[in-house]
Amino acid sequence: MDGSVDGLYVIVVYRRDKQGADRGALEVGELLRTYGCEYDLYMMDEKGIKEPLGCDYLIVLGGDGTILASIHALEEPETPVLAISYGRGGYLADASPQEARRAVSALLNGNFRLDRLMRLDITIDGELISDVVNEAYISNSLVGKVVEFDLEVERLKLQSIVADGMVFSTPVGSTGYNTSLGGPLVDEELELIIATPVAPITSLRPMVFSALRRIVMKGVRGPFCAVIDGLIRHEFEKGEIVVTKSRHSTVLVRTSEVSLCERRIKKRLGI
Repeated sequence: MDGSVDGLYVIVVYRRDKQGADRGALEVGELLRTYGCEYDLYMMDEKGIKEPLGCDYLIVLGGDGTILASIHALEEPETPVLAISYGRGGYLADASPQEARRAVSALLNGNFRLDRLMRLDITIDGELISDVVNEAYISNSLVGKVVEFDLEVERLKLQSIVADGMVFSTPVGSTGYNTSLGGPLVDEELELIIATPVAPITSLRPMVFSALRRIVMKGVRGPFCAVIDGLIRHEFEKGEIVVTKSRHSTVLVRTSEVSLCERRIKKRLGI
């Protein structure tokens, strides 16, 4: 991408309990200052982010939880995000702490590209609960209890499914809980919805649908709980859960020569 971010406003989010992240945030701030950018440092604690983040670019120093919380807190959902991994996973990150200066300098000099990744919308009984960056986990709100539900994808109707729950993933989120459940690793450039059952008693396998499909999960026996990206929790007795492609995308700044797909899959396979 040509041009630079000179004069734009940047927020730098970091976790105070991630070793080295506070020092890294100060170094990033100093680099932003030398390039003439306005910026603020936002220290995230265990309570999360308490206010909307309105900025031109967001830089996050932390693990996957910090990155996801920061994306969900964006005032404008498609604000570009540069993520520096200070956690165990870092699947959405562009660089390691040792590469942070190079990555931020590339951003400030305009030497980057933007990856636009599809999100999902989760609607329950007509109410939009949240959009989804990685995954939505629908289960029983009582620990150790199963749920019963029907699953409909247009004319495909699967009835009286009994399981611990369902995970609905985006392609970029396919390397998360979905993979642990035996679901596929999916290239994030594809637009798909991955539906993966959790410990089904009824015979059911992971399924992959076009993002143009509308997936309906009808609760028969609960109570139910929806957890979005490990951050947002919504409990309900019964209801109709609708999963569709969101109109918003997650926009990640990429400065590395390594593609996000290669990074994600290698990390997930431990190679």
